[in-house]
Amino acid sequence: QIVIATCRQEAKFGTITTHSEKYFYRWADPYPRTVDDLDHGESGPNDQQRLVAGMLDRDNLLDLIRTFTLFSTNDNGETVKIVGRYQQFRAVKLAVKRLLAGQSPRERSGIIWHTQGSGKSLTMMFMVREMYRQARLSNWKVVFVTDRTQLEGQLSETSQSIGFTVKVADSIKKLKDLLRSDSSDLVMAMIHKFREADLTETFPELNVSPHILVMTDEAHRSQYALLGANLDKGLPNAARIGYTGTPIDKTERVFGDYIDKYTMRQSIDDGVTLEIVYEGRTHNAEVTDQTGMDTSFADVFSDYNLQQRLEILGYGSRDAYLEADPTIAAKAKDMVAHYLTHVFPNGYKAQVVATSREAAVRYKKHIDSALAAALADLEQANPSKLDLARLRELTTDVIISGSHNDLPHLKVYSDQSRHEASIKSFKLAFGNEEEGVTGNLGILIVNNMLITGFDAPVEQVMYLDKVIVAHNLLQAIARVNRVGGESKDKGFVVDYVGVGHHLKKAIDAYDEREQKEVLDSISFPEEELRELRASHAAVMDLLKKHGLTDMTDHDAFFDLFYDEDLRFDYLLAFKQLTKCLNLVFPARQALDYMADYQALTEINVLAGKHLRDERLSMKGIPPKLRGITDVYLESKGIEIKIEPISILDEDFQKQVGKRGRTKTKAAEVEHAIRHHLDVELDDDPDLQASFAQALAKIFEEFRNNWNRIYLELEKLRTRIIHAGQEPTYGLHRKKQIPLFRMFAREIFREDKAATAPPFVFADAQMPYGPDKEDRISQLVDLTQKAFLAVERELKLTGFWESIPARNKLKADLQNILLAPEFKKLPGLVANRAQLISRIMEIAEKNNDIILYAA
Repeated sequence: QIVIATCRQEAKFGTITTHSEKYFYRWADPYPRTVDDLDHGESGPNDQQRLVAGMLDRDNLLDLIRTFTLFSTNDNGETVKIVGRYQQFRAVKLAVKRLLAGQSPRERSGIIWHTQGSGKSLTMMFMVREMYRQARLSNWKVVFVTDRTQLEGQLSETSQSIGFTVKVADSIKKLKDLLRSDSSDLVMAMIHKFREADLTETFPELNVSPHILVMTDEAHRSQYALLGANLDKGLPNAARIGYTGTPIDKTERVFGDYIDKYTMRQSIDDGVTLEIVYEGRTHNAEVTDQTGMDTSFADVFSDYNLQQRLEILGYGSRDAYLEADPTIAAKAKDMVAHYLTHVFPNGYKAQVVATSREAAVRYKKHIDSALAAALADLEQANPSKLDLARLRELTTDVIISGSHNDLPHLKVYSDQSRHEASIKSFKLAFGNEEEGVTGNLGILIVNNMLITGFDAPVEQVMYLDKVIVAHNLLQAIARVNRVGGESKDKGFVVDYVGVGHHLKKAIDAYDEREQKEVLDSISFPEEELRELRASHAAVMDLLKKHGLTDMTDHDAFFDLFYDEDLRFDYLLAFKQLTKCLNLVFPARQALDYMADYQALTEINVLAGKHLRDERLSMKGIPPKLRGITDVYLESKGIEIKIEPISILDEDFQKQVGKRGRTKTKAAEVEHAIRHHLDVELDDDPDLQASFAQALAKIFEEFRNNWNRIYLELEKLRTRIIHAGQEPTYGLHRKKQIPLFRMFAREIFREDKAATAPPFVFADAQMPYGPDKEDRISQLVDLTQKAFLAVERELKLTGFWESIPARNKLKADLQNILLAPEFKKLPGLVANRAQLISRIMEIAEKNNDIILYAA
């Protein structure tokens, strides 16, 4: 049902379809318990304690499985399993509690502030499911006010599972008819399909039932306020819950108090959304003429008065200036330069927000031209190793709304079918293809469309060349905060019109605490540079603390990393340095840190091969940095793609002999053996266990005596090599020997911890007794019969999912074990349950080998 990953005090959860670490999430709140209820030290409960107390609480876990689990389809068309996160679980529980306890419509109403990208649509789905599980709420009518077509599809799926039908109102008349009905149903008011004139029409009283809940998505939008006032009049006793991704203005809380808050900062800390880096490309002087801000272009030239600006520019208005061809050409060139150095190398995409539809179309012309010029330059010199083949395929497009009187050059970009194809292409990763649409669209240019309610995790940067204010501004910049792959650590907003002033103005309407929450989710380039300095210092201080000052003394690093705890601490510090450098590079300030970073990548690759630890490798290093580090490693003669040398290789001992210290040699042999056991002997658990026991015994007997440990490890390595050359008695080495070895261990062992078949260790003898040859012959016969029974059943489609089929195989195996011909083999009757269990275990583990190995 749920997948949980833990390490030390950390704990995160995902599902069977969660294939990236970035989509495993914390469970930070043990609701309905509080953090103070948990046993903890001075620093508070750790993530593991919170997850166990919250998610794994018996009642909570059952609720999660029953109500907060669903299946959906992602942007790549794949079916994914989703389990609600803690803020969704908590908000739904609190909202339902309010519906049940409130004595008046106001007491049953409230606001759920869950930041952009935290799953508000799913929260609404879970809310419906939870309501219909409550006897007192199961006959309620639920009305959704939204403009999200995606929500309509999700509601339809949810309604089918709970036995209700979604009724979509795409006009005010239809909405009124649905609201008058006393039926318990789900009504969706698709507000973007309503005419403005209809929204201002006063509603009569339509339904006085108190068993109605109105849920409004993005509750602060002005058009929603118009409809909301009418719904208040038409449904006087209904409860109202408003969902918002940004704080509600303290003067506009018509829904009542907050039911639940999940702020931008909490979302970032949980890894649900990303911090946004804001970079202003205009003057930053304080704007004093607030009343004239919206009619002049004070944001763009805040250090000139209005008369000076008009005289200098000669355009007459801010919009005319922002639409001017020379202005757009200059900005387009700057955008492309920023995109190709900061965003494109890691495989992410960009959105440009233009001041008008005309400006959007002009932007496409100049961005295409700037891309072509940049490509021509890169084909001459490409120091950052950008993917030029991908860049040649990269396309741009414009998505704008249409008008009846549009000129042809605008009309072509307002076609709905073209919009759908472009949005699909933009959401796909570069190199992906679905239903004939490729992911080549890299830069999307818009005016009013797609700046709110548009989710594209592949988008990392928004180039803002339009003045947007209030809630719309906070929603617009949140387009880049979606988690999207391993190399996307933050989103970027590059401001060409000075909306930073409007950002300050927008949050001034909030309470002081809410202002801090918004500001905490936005950082600035100088903060990124400070974080880079700090992360570099953290790595170097860690190494210096343990006496590592020479970056070329690789053996010293290998010896340090032998300690798992120190290796883990280093990996965390290096990961943070990589993240910070990725955000700043290729800015000139980042170059001061590149020499140390390249030396550390060299250490990582070599130590990863030495210790057989895949975490110490180039995996996880963003492509933007890989282009530089790969060239450096190649100059050092280090082959990244070559696997570490196997213990079976005749050159292994020569490779180990190059190490200067005995401990370093022993560590390399030890980790090579462990890797061999994990990878090469994974299909033979008994052979694997025997060698693992021998390895552990060496370290028990000769603790810290590295000379002796090294000699014993070499002997063990020799035994492992010889094990692959032992006789098979006519059995298939891969398919049948694992079963034969298991029978030998289970049947002919007196001391279960110390003995093994003769083909495991040449110097260990099994107590076969005087009729050894006869008993080995019986073992071979038993193995063949058991194997044939297993092979026959595994060929059946869906065998492992069928309980009757598995039970039949177990019965067949029992009949084989109890056959008279094997009565001389000791313990078959008494140990048959254990033997059958082991056969099933090996069969499941080696399913593909049994069926397909040559």
